[in-house]
Amino acid sequence: MGLLDDLEQEAQKKREEKEEVLARKREYFKTTTIPAMENLYDYLSRLSKSLNFLKTERRTRFKVIGYGDVVVKIENDMTIQAQMPMYAREIKLTVTGVIDTASCPMIKVEGAGKVDALAEAFRRCGFEGMQRAERDERGNILSAQFQPLGKVQMVASFITDMNSETLRMEFANFDNLGVRKESVAITSLNDDLFDQIGKFIALQQNYVVRETVSDDMREAWRRGLSNETQKREVEQKIAVQQVKEMERLEAQKKPGSITERIKAVIIDSSEPEQKKDEPGLLGKLFGFGKKK
Repeated sequence: MGLLDDLEQEAQKKREEKEEVLARKREYFKTTTIPAMENLYDYLSRLSKSLNFLKTERRTRFKVIGYGDVVVKIENDMTIQAQMPMYAREIKLTVTGVIDTASCPMIKVEGAGKVDALAEAFRRCGFEGMQRAERDERGNILSAQFQPLGKVQMVASFITDMNSETLRMEFANFDNLGVRKESVAITSLNDDLFDQIGKFIALQQNYVVRETVSDDMREAWRRGLSNETQKREVEQKIAVQQVKEMERLEAQKKPGSITERIKAVIIDSSEPEQKKDEPGLLGKLFGFGKKK
């Protein structure tokens, strides 16, 4: 047997191994993944119909750094969509959150830098917050009142494909302004997990999966899930610090600030007082003022 025969046999062996792996993946997707995703879709469909019909009032709160809590009322417009290509599945649940402006405090912010920083924080969250601004004769902002208004789109996505035996879950703007990511094995999709997912979507609990890993791993996951929130907090703190620095520099430029620093320096040009017992100049020359 020559070199060419050896190479052809090796290539054929690898092709057969690859086909065997693909066949196992197709079979798993067909017999395990698809039924599990169909059950999940059925559960979410029933959940959305029930919540929309009951019209139970649901509210949540989102924290905006520099402002405080934004109260959001959940609408009864929950919808379910499914994408079903040949070897992948995606289920998407969407619902609208409307900001309850009347339940949110009205605050006044002084200074152009602070106003810009807070307005940018609201824009990053996806809604407006500045209601009214006071300007000088040149049009520069002196102060502004903030009270949020608008809508927040809440989306839950469930994604898997033939090359994975796990379900990827993403929850945008449910328990905070950002995306919570979770992964579970396809085989763990059962009634208990469906119930946990349903309670999280219905805002009855603030977790999806109870973790059974070590504390260190749990903390690492928590940090990963809150990346976007932490990023916004850091950016907001930097912006506030920059505003304080600008105000400090502006204060140093104001007239009188140098004068205040040298108030303690007093130049005394008055003549020293003569001692009572010491004669004056004439007394020294003609003897006036001598003691007898």
